[in-house]
Amino acid sequence: MDTVVAVPLLSRRRERAQFVQKLNHVIPAAGLLVTGAQALTEGARGFGLSLALVEIGTSAMLGVSVVRSLREMRRDRSAPHGHSRGVDWIDIWAAGVLFAEAAERWHVSHHIARPTILTGLVTLALGLFHDQIAAIHRRRRVLRITPHGIHIGDKPFRALSRSWHDIASISVSDQVVEVRTRAGRVRRVDLADLRNGDEVRNAFAEGRRLLAASRARNPMASGNPSAPDSRPEV
Repeated sequence: MDTVVAVPLLSRRRERAQFVQKLNHVIPAAGLLVTGAQALTEGARGFGLSLALVEIGTSAMLGVSVVRSLREMRRDRSAPHGHSRGVDWIDIWAAGVLFAEAAERWHVSHHIARPTILTGLVTLALGLFHDQIAAIHRRRRVLRITPHGIHIGDKPFRALSRSWHDIASISVSDQVVEVRTRAGRVRRVDLADLRNGDEVRNAFAEGRRLLAASRARNPMASGNPSAPDSRPEV
């Protein structure tokens, strides 16, 4: 039976970058929290009071979600596959902040902030469909080893898919894996950055075995890369 190994590439660096992007929501939330608190101290009534409570509530819940997410990242930093959250509460509460901000603008100037509302709807959708969107990214960022070749998923134009005939070498160290094609292209995978670095290392070891088996079947396929001085792909 043909052996197919498929392993996701779970980058800690990418997770941190996504979290930092979400922190951009905290700045407007802080301003909205101050606005709501100021309205309460000034004795707001009616719609103004309700709006102030919503502003304070959504801003506070966004802050709580950010702190909770940061704790989860620290607690699960060594987890091999992370965990499924269902929805992303940071995005959901960030959408609430945007809707409250739009309502505040309407309350003050009777101006409908359409761009803010649209951004809020998009952010809400990202939060509600977090798992589905994450699954799409996981399917794209995957290492696949088959009897016919290797596929290292990544962003467009960075993914590498080659048959074993086109692979010159696979070198595996404790921290980095380097795949070199016969055309001189080099694809490096930083194992230290991956949550499941050991699993990925084992998959590449299977790739080396299949590469050696392919060369044994076709001795003419062995040789050195044609462009040893080419610039490696990082």
